[in-house]
Amino acid sequence: MFRGKAELKDPEKHTIVATFNEVCEHSGAKAKVVLKQPITLTGTDRLAIYSTIEDQEVIFAVAQNGGPTEIREFEGKSSLGCLPDHSELSLTKSPGGPLGTLLVVLGQGTIHEEH
Repeated sequence: MFRGKAELKDPEKHTIVATFNEVCEHSGAKAKVVLKQPITLTGTDRLAIYSTIEDQEVIFAVAQNGGPTEIREFEGKSSLGCLPDHSELSLTKSPGGPLGTLLVVLGQGTIHEEH
């Protein structure tokens, strides 16, 4: 079993904005993001973790029923399976919908194996 962790830092301020944790087992990988400060999503807003391995979301969070939803953490099954040690990640926010490809990078980091 592999356990990975990454501190995601604001690319401009270099302060930690979130922590990413991954647990890899035979059945797949589970990932969780814990934000240092909550973020409120509305409408089609979307928070996501992207990996540089593939240009694809690993896990994401959206507003519930389009209403204001305070996100403190989000988790799910990794769409890419187990991300290897030293993989680079980005925490992004998007307005979703037709502007879903507009990504604002909130944090970046590298996975390191936890012992």
